[in-house]
Amino acid sequence: MKVAEYDNFVGRTDQYKGLPIDERRIIAMYGLAGEIGSLFSAMKKKLLTEAGPELRDQPNDEIVEEIGDVIWYCFSLAQIENPTTPVNILTHDIALLKREIGGENERAKKIHAALDPRKKDTFCEAAESFPSTKDMTFDHYQKLAFLTARTAGRDLLEVCLAVLWQLSAELLRRTLPEIEITLNRNVADRPVNMVLGEIAWHICAIASLLHLSMNSVVARNVEKVTFRANRDSPTPLHDEGREEFEQFPRHFEIAFVSVQRDISRMYFRGKQFGDELNDNAHYDDGYRFHDVLHLAHIAHLGWSPVVRKLMGRKRKSRNDKVDEVEDGARAQIVEELVLKAIHSEGVRLVNESRRCAMDGPVRAFPHRTMITFRFLKTLRTFVEGHEVWRNQYWEWENAIFDGSEIYFNLRTEQQGTVTVDLNHRTITYSPDVCLDLKGGSVGLGIGGAPVSTSSSEVEIMLTPKEKSGAALGAKVARMIAVKRAIFNALRMSEQPWRDLEIKLLDDHRVCVRAKGKVQERMWEMKAISFQLAFKESDSNVECTAIAIADIKDLA
Repeated sequence: MKVAEYDNFVGRTDQYKGLPIDERRIIAMYGLAGEIGSLFSAMKKKLLTEAGPELRDQPNDEIVEEIGDVIWYCFSLAQIENPTTPVNILTHDIALLKREIGGENERAKKIHAALDPRKKDTFCEAAESFPSTKDMTFDHYQKLAFLTARTAGRDLLEVCLAVLWQLSAELLRRTLPEIEITLNRNVADRPVNMVLGEIAWHICAIASLLHLSMNSVVARNVEKVTFRANRDSPTPLHDEGREEFEQFPRHFEIAFVSVQRDISRMYFRGKQFGDELNDNAHYDDGYRFHDVLHLAHIAHLGWSPVVRKLMGRKRKSRNDKVDEVEDGARAQIVEELVLKAIHSEGVRLVNESRRCAMDGPVRAFPHRTMITFRFLKTLRTFVEGHEVWRNQYWEWENAIFDGSEIYFNLRTEQQGTVTVDLNHRTITYSPDVCLDLKGGSVGLGIGGAPVSTSSSEVEIMLTPKEKSGAALGAKVARMIAVKRAIFNALRMSEQPWRDLEIKLLDDHRVCVRAKGKVQERMWEMKAISFQLAFKESDSNVECTAIAIADIKDLA
């Protein structure tokens, strides 16, 4: 890749470009130092934990990614430091090397003694005709600069890592208070362009030792950075063009209901959807709600062989292998593997971030940056050979981010309705659940309330959310009458008003959010939803509530 093209790319993808210059400078310096630290960590693992010297010069994906990230921040900081007159830090470094090698001072003499004379002469000759910024590539710089290496092999690698730490410190000195800069003189004060050129030299030297082309490294960095920047064109839906009965519904809702303390159930169009689930774990980690990640796959990837089977929408009509390969057992196993990997990575990050014990669920992947490019690439290797492999990295990121958000909400609320809109590629959550359930009655209750209910009674009987959603007068009386009717349908003489929250949809349907004693009683009676009927006068509202259980729970 040409250096000028990459420089333009860095400018386009700098998400902090609108901030004041001082803030951008601090962000870039810390980012560069952080990426150098990450490269050091990746190299340490490579040198200390992988088998034998024969593998030490074979890079892995982590190292390639970190080298690319260091280069990105080098170019970003160069743009910040040279806002009016752009500086190509690679050309700048070659010029400094020429002057250094051609010098007559004591330092130059030591460099002359350490350099291979043939390489020195080759460098000096080639540097005279070094390509202009417009035409040069990263490989041009890498090959020429490496001729000035004074050591080789493992020694050079260790030199590079040590010097990169030193150069990080030299950059970060600029962030210190003036008194600290004055008192701490162990690190040099040199122009930023010079420091950036030296960082580029040592990074490219590491790449050379690992037999990496910097053109390839930078191309992979472009791929990584682009996945967060370009979200304009989603992948076409994989079942586009099939018969409607072989497509995912373009808009649908799935309700999640807790039917016991550690057991959840899904409902689709009034019927149970799939098996009821528990965590299958030694502790409550909420995995019983993991099916929402399948729904996030549908919303953002147009893919879920597991849900496709449950919906009875496998692609069988044509004489092709789509049903066997894309919708069959192997594809379903692959998807479950992907979900387990996402869940495990989320749990790992949550555990890493905890400094003390926390009660209740914790949001996995609360920031998109926690969904690393490396992790997305790993997931993509799982699905190679399947249609979802065509989906773009940002679509995977959206699926993980939104799925984790709704998974957290379900764990917190223990219920909710998830809406998938494939036309707009969205997935949304509401804590409200209202099932048009074809079940059987397990309880009947009647409750009433005067239209003139006092404000003090309203304060006791309705939650803040119920009050905010209800006008005065008849609407308030309706809500109080419904809550009394539900308590009576559940045969609860004690009425813990704040353990029951309702949302009226119409004269017959109500969303119920229960906790504490009310939820325990619903579980005991196997009540999942309620049907209503009203009788009203100018002064009073009367409600009849029927508690409904799934027909399978009545068998």
